[in-house]
Formats: sequence, structure tokens, C-alpha cells
Amino acid sequence: GGTMDFYETIGESINSGREDDYWDFKQQYHANRAELIHDIICMANNRSGKDGYIIFGVKDEPKGEICGVENDVNRRTQQQIIDLIQSPKMKWAFGVYPAVELRTMRAGKHEIDVLIIKSSFDVPYYLTEDYSYRLEGGSPRIVRANYIYTRVRDTNTPMDRCATPYQVESLWKHRFGLDLTPLNRCGRNCGHGKIGIHMWMMTLVMKSITTDFLLNTP
Repeated sequence: GGTMDFYETIGESINSGREDDYWDFKQQYHANRAELIHDIICMANNRSGKDGYIIFGVKDEPKGEICGVENDVNRRTQQQIIDLIQSPKMKWAFGVYPAVELRTMRAGKHEIDVLIIKSSFDVPYYLTEDYSYRLEGGSPRIVRANYIYTRVRDTNTPMDRCATPYQVESLWKHRFGLDLTPLNRCGRNCGHGKIGIHMWMMTLVMKSITTDFLLNTP
């Protein structure tokens, strides 16, 4: 069933010794909250349209080597991560934020935490106000307002950059079902009488993206 498929997917991802569109290895949890939020946004906006997995306790170098999170001082619970995402300091566009779930797996003598970022048609996720977090003695890390971040193969959009106009357009198309076949799109929208509104909104959104993002992208 679903649970076995999940364990197989994660096992295969680790054994592959590489990262890809929808999975990312982290040796340990982020100390800086802004960096965690940035990684969640990138994965929520991944281009595969699948659930994304941030796999904690697996080394980036050599890729796929398991080190575990059982002694990680920054280890978080599912509730702590949800509380951070839903914090009043996070100003999510349209008030919509990624849904996440945290699962722990045993791997020999180690524990691995897998943060699942649920796939959704609500992409692109982004903030409408800067979210900045500074660790003592460090410089602030900032998730930028109105920057759309994504993930392409094993690479996240850097915090100080916006995804390319083509990548941004693909995410909006996914939101409005424009990347589906007409039959699938109708199946998704017709029951809610939304298709006309979606098409009208899409026109407005695409116009604003073309101007806003092209003007504001550094």
C-alpha cells in the first residue's frame, strides 16, 4: 500500500546516490529557519508535480551515505515545522501555504526524518513580505518577498534570485490546469464551475507576471 510505496521511494532515492527534482538530502536539520522555509518553498514548487521529500540524516557528500538525525541538536518535530510555516511572520501569497508531513524511518542503527511536501495545484507558493532570520554571530538569511523559487533537477533557486520567467509560467499553468489535457482539465474543474473563472484569472495573472517578474527579477 501507500506506506510501503513511500518506504520504497525513499529507499530508492537514497540508494540512487543522487538528488533530483523531488528529493533532497540534508546531513542535518537547518539551524536557520529562513533556510528551512526557502527549501520547503523550492520543493513545494518543484517541477515534477509530485510530492517532494527533504530527507534529513543523509549526507550530500558522498551522496546517499546515511548519518542519521538521532543526535541532531536542530532536529524538529512535525508540529514545530507546521508552526513555523503558519507563523504570523510568514506572509503567504493568497494565504495559501504548503502542506507538510514528517515521517521517521529506521536505517540500521540510524534514524532518518523525511519531510514530505505535498504536491498541489496551489503552486507557485511564495511570500509577499520578506522573511528574515539571523543566527547569533551570523548574517541574516532572507526569503524574498514576491520571489518565486523552484527546484530543477538537484538545484534550488538561490535565495537572492527568482526562478526564470519560463519556470514561473510553468508553475502558474499548473495552478490553472493549463498543462493538463482538455479532458483532465474538465474533470478537475467542471464539477466546481470554475473553468471560466480560472481562464479569466489566468489571463490577468499572466499579464501581471510578465510585467512584475520581468521588471523585478534582478
